[in-house]
Amino acid sequence: MHCFARSAIKFRLLHVFSIIGIIATSTEGALAHEFWIEPDVSQVAVGEKFTATLNVGQDLFGSTYSYLPPRFERFTVTAGGSTKPVESRVGDNPALQMRIEAPGLQIIAYQSKIEGLTYASSEKFQQFLDYEGLDWVLDAHKERGLPAENFRENYARFAKSLVQVGPYKADDSNKDHAVGLPIELVAMNSPFEPGRERLEVQLLRSGFPLENIQVATFQRNADGSVSRRLTRSDANGIADILIDSTGFYLVSAVQMEAIDPEQSAEAVNGRIPVWKSLWASLSFRLQAD
Repeated sequence: MHCFARSAIKFRLLHVFSIIGIIATSTEGALAHEFWIEPDVSQVAVGEKFTATLNVGQDLFGSTYSYLPPRFERFTVTAGGSTKPVESRVGDNPALQMRIEAPGLQIIAYQSKIEGLTYASSEKFQQFLDYEGLDWVLDAHKERGLPAENFRENYARFAKSLVQVGPYKADDSNKDHAVGLPIELVAMNSPFEPGRERLEVQLLRSGFPLENIQVATFQRNADGSVSRRLTRSDANGIADILIDSTGFYLVSAVQMEAIDPEQSAEAVNGRIPVWKSLWASLSFRLQAD
């Protein structure tokens, strides 16, 4: 009897937490800038457990998401040529908790469901475009004859994070690669290579390089301070970033695409958007030796 009661209470609590997570996602996701995966460590020994949270916020501060399958299209870990789904319990936070029994780079990937938001004013839209280096969008918006307010945008998040299991070795098992996200950032070198102070990342859309896109690198230091550095991708979609000190790093880029209002297939909850933003992120933590 007592066991049944405890199980019922646990189920109800998980249900409540799931609802809270969904509410937080739907309200904060539209207002916050970044979405990222944050492992508690990024370099672990074989057989050692690690966890990772799903986060939304600004300047590497914000809220965490629980493990809620209705909120994502994909949540996987790729290593050694094999990709497996993350299988946590509904309501778990951290959303990923796992132990790896073989050495090599673990590529965690998350693809959200498509969501939407409404811009009630042109000022909010302008602020977003300025922050993400998408200046061309405002002119395109006007040229398309779109309204200055009360228009819809769809958005989706495509996050990756890297965890090194066992010591770094310069072979294919320790290299990041494209995992098939519609838009993704790929580390061309390993951030865990000893002595590396710069990292090249490539931004891909459906496997093709994206040129002249703003790439932001956030770094949270041990004292909690956060810096943000900006660059842009070159003709091959590659951006060069500085990783010369320990801390948590988030590399982020946003691509904006026009949607024809006549394309009702893009509607979310019956509301048709005129823009779609695709958010790519890549995160990792550099620890002291």
